[in-house]
Amino acid sequence: MLRVTVAVSGRLRGEALRGYLLTWLARQYRDSDLRAFVREHPQDWLVWEAGPWRPPSRRRETLRTEEVRFAATAKEPIAIVLEPAADGAPLRVGRAAGNDIVIDDPTLSRVHLELVRDGEARWRVGDVGSSNGTRLAGVRIGREPVPLPVGVVLEAGAARLSLYDAAALFLRLRGAA
Repeated sequence: MLRVTVAVSGRLRGEALRGYLLTWLARQYRDSDLRAFVREHPQDWLVWEAGPWRPPSRRRETLRTEEVRFAATAKEPIAIVLEPAADGAPLRVGRAAGNDIVIDDPTLSRVHLELVRDGEARWRVGDVGSSNGTRLAGVRIGREPVPLPVGVVLEAGAARLSLYDAAALFLRLRGAA
C-alpha cells in the first residue's frame, strides 16, 4: 500500500488516513475488472483534484519522502478513502491538523466543511462557516448539510473535491489509465 502525505493528511477515528495517487490506483488495477475492484475497495472515495500547489508556512511539513515511492506532479489527483464513523459523527475537512481530512491549502479555513453519512447511506455536506465558502456544482451551500451526489464537483475555497462510490471510481480509473 502506498501512503501519500503530499499536502493531504489526517486521521479517521484514530487510524491513519488512506489516500492514493489516482495514477497509482489506475496502474494497480489496470488488469482488474469492476467486480474485483469493488470487492477489494467497497468504500466511498473523496477525490481531491489538486490544483497549483500553494506552499504552506515554512514550519509545516507537507511531504514525507519516506512514504512516497515515486514522484507525483503538482496536479496529481488523490483518492481518499471515506469511512463513516460508527457513531455517525461528521468527518471534518479543513487545513487544521485536528480535522479528519487535512488539505494544506491556504484557501481552506481551519475547519471548512463537514461530511456526514445519513441513515440511507448517502453522503451529505455542509459548510461550517468557512471564510471562502463551499460550492456544490457551482452553487454556494450553507451550514445545513445537503446531499453530495457521486461525481459532482465540490469546491471548498480553491480546493476541488468529488465523491465516488467504488464502481464510479473504477470507471474513472479506466479513463486515467
